[in-house]
Amino acid sequence: MSDTQPPTDIELVADYRAGDANAFAEIYDRHAAEVFSYFLARGRSRSDAADGANDTFLEASTRLDLTDSPTDLRSFLLDIAANVSGDAKAVAPDEVVPAPPALRPRVLGKVEREVASAFSMRALDPEWTKIGLFALVTLIVGLVGLAVSAQFEPLSPIATVPGTQPPVTAPTATTSSVPDSSTTTAARGGATSSTTAAAPASIEISTDSIDFGSEATANELELTNSGGRPGQWEISSSSQAIAVSPRQGELAGGETVTIELQLDRENVGEGDLAETITVTWSDGEQEIPVVGSHEDNPVIHNPQASPASIQVSGDPECSNTQTTVSARVRDTSALESVVVQWSPDGGAQEETAMAPVGDDMFEGVVGPFTVVGTVDVRIVAFDERGNAGGATTQIAVVECP
Repeated sequence: MSDTQPPTDIELVADYRAGDANAFAEIYDRHAAEVFSYFLARGRSRSDAADGANDTFLEASTRLDLTDSPTDLRSFLLDIAANVSGDAKAVAPDEVVPAPPALRPRVLGKVEREVASAFSMRALDPEWTKIGLFALVTLIVGLVGLAVSAQFEPLSPIATVPGTQPPVTAPTATTSSVPDSSTTTAARGGATSSTTAAAPASIEISTDSIDFGSEATANELELTNSGGRPGQWEISSSSQAIAVSPRQGELAGGETVTIELQLDRENVGEGDLAETITVTWSDGEQEIPVVGSHEDNPVIHNPQASPASIQVSGDPECSNTQTTVSARVRDTSALESVVVQWSPDGGAQEETAMAPVGDDMFEGVVGPFTVVGTVDVRIVAFDERGNAGGATTQIAVVECP
């Protein structure tokens, strides 16, 4: 690959087939938005579209590793997306929107594990594997033989002096205890020893709260047993969107374990996150707040103008000088407004409010225009949390007949 030019799709596929998972990450970054938009264009919800894109890239990771390199990676991915969607033919989406941020680690985590597994299997040398197995079997057989010979070997008798017995002295012991600890003192032949029992388990948590911010999907905390005895612990979550690993276990005295937390943003409603995880152990319990936020931009489907061609204004014979622009607008929170932006003469823009007409549909009238040509008309939607999404359609402005 060149030091100054980005690698081509064909070069990225070759690197991935050679075991480079980072190459597949770049393939994802280049094409995820179009694959995600392919499913949106077929009327899928954002969640279903993310599932379809996930299945598409996982299927692509397998096929790229098993088949010849495609000459057109974009068409290759859209053909897989069409197969996942059940379409007879792949058609590129008219409008491309960014894929959800949570989809990237979801796809690439699975691909990286598969690449690592495949590399490990390839690294195994069959000849060394057979030698290792032979050595293991030989060692086991040798140990069994040694145990058998030791079992049947006669024991040497212990020499004794006739008519004598060793003196027997009965030991004496005293035990005292105090709360959370115990001390045992034993006298043997005039010597005294003292042993203090370990303190009970006590779990300490590394943080008072977990903050995922507006984009993060991974976080962690640590549990430490500051006592001397082993202690059992368990963690529960108030939301199924928060995955905890591991969820339970045992910590020896002084031992620390790292707990990994995963936030599935596809299953989190738009707005502020206010959940908890609860750590429980034998003598205590602590709730830890989980905070952050999740935002979704409004998505605009199938923007169009009817009629798509109108006449330029200024001539009394021109009567068809306005058109109605429509689109379907969806968001996980309430919409604040939907507008259509346009320019009569190619200069300053005007903005017209669009009105709801049922089934998430919005309409607005634009025109007249004073310049002949192809005009861009942009639809912009705002939700109540200040997030915005947009899409563009075109209108042909022609001379009067």
